[in-house]
Amino acid sequence: MLATSSIFWLFALSALSVISETLSYSQVADDKQTVSSTPTEALARAESAILDRHYSEAINILQSALLKYPGEAALQLELGRAYLATGKDRKAQRLFQEILIKEPGNRHARLELARTLAYQRRYELSDELYRNLLATDPADETAAIGLTSNLMHEGRSAEAAAVANTALGYHPNSLRLLEYKDRIAGGVLGGEERAPPAAANVFSGATDYINDSAGNHSWRGSERLDVRIRPELTNNLYLEQQFLHSRDDSRELVHTFLERVRWRPLERLSVTAGGGALRFDNGDVRAIYETTLTGLMSSHFLLGAGFSRIPIVPDAEAAEHQLTAQGWEAFSLWTPDHWHVNVHASRRHYTDGNVGDHEWTEALHQWTTAKVTYSAGYRFRHYGFSKDVAHGYFSPDNYQSHQASFGAVFRPTRRYRGELTSLVGAESISSGADFQTAWEINVRNQLILGHWELNLDYSRYHMAQLTGAFRADAAGFEFAYHF
Repeated sequence: MLATSSIFWLFALSALSVISETLSYSQVADDKQTVSSTPTEALARAESAILDRHYSEAINILQSALLKYPGEAALQLELGRAYLATGKDRKAQRLFQEILIKEPGNRHARLELARTLAYQRRYELSDELYRNLLATDPADETAAIGLTSNLMHEGRSAEAAAVANTALGYHPNSLRLLEYKDRIAGGVLGGEERAPPAAANVFSGATDYINDSAGNHSWRGSERLDVRIRPELTNNLYLEQQFLHSRDDSRELVHTFLERVRWRPLERLSVTAGGGALRFDNGDVRAIYETTLTGLMSSHFLLGAGFSRIPIVPDAEAAEHQLTAQGWEAFSLWTPDHWHVNVHASRRHYTDGNVGDHEWTEALHQWTTAKVTYSAGYRFRHYGFSKDVAHGYFSPDNYQSHQASFGAVFRPTRRYRGELTSLVGAESISSGADFQTAWEINVRNQLILGHWELNLDYSRYHMAQLTGAFRADAAGFEFAYHF
């Protein structure tokens, strides 16, 4: 079933790619017919599309305008910026260089070329361009910011501080220069990083395997398709297949289907609603659903709440009882400087008559360098149940753990990201039980190849699991295609 579903979605992805290319060519043709009468109007349309992060639309507009006005520097400059925003560095670089062949003194093209070279980590060439701009105009704030950022990436903190201090003499209220100065003083190097372009759509497939000390084994395959219908409206389709078995229970196959729609009526408010079904091995079907309201209370504080019915199938024993749980949840995220504080709580009624409470809190502090981000903090978890029904989903009636968390995120290149997280502390597995040692190690690897993203993860647990076991290994693989 997993292979059939995966083949279906691969065909669907191919069809979507063909449709996307067809629509793109159609859009180019339409733009050729409806291209603005002047370069200024074309620029206005393209800039409006870029503000909405519709980069493909902006590129089509500018390419069409350049067919009518070849060599127009303003159009080439904006097209190069759009290419740069979508990761097409070579195309952007060629455009900026073409402008400079015709107009060697074009400041904007020199700045954009310097930025492009910095994104490619060709700092020596980028530094030279920035220094030439500052030699022409020592008060060029943008060039000073770019050069300071480069020097921070190169680990040349003394030179970076000197450039920033000189520039602050001309621009004492520059927030970026003041931020860089504080970071240099605190020993935090690493300047400006390119924000990854927002992908409008993504298709992904994943598989993972889990086995634990209670003899439970689980293979899970999943497929996900995210489509942005409009900037404020997105649709998510999710399919999952779980193969579950253990020493004492027969094999169970559980299918999950869920579709979600996310609507953002206001800049700081979003609503998510979804529904689907859970199909068990004997053919029985259970409905599932969810709705969530999320609000950005301030620039660093997010608050949300929801109501849902979710599947409860951590192992084969739980699947035999065909369980779902219905109830509310609330969550918040607070992100002051260098901190991440997450709080989550839920209360759900299970279809076997049980009532479960779950509280989870995590507070992490981060330190960032040019290549590595370190973190340290604390995590608390609590599960409480009104009764112990021993149906496979965490048999103890009351569980809590307190753990210290340590982690590091490695970014040696733009294509690879590695993450190592470890937790160590103590847990109590039932009401009145003594605390005992608990630990966990997670390793994540991410590789980005153009539109493709590959993830390979491994986790080792020595702590209570949702299945009631006390040790477990988990490995997972995921691929994603952004389009």
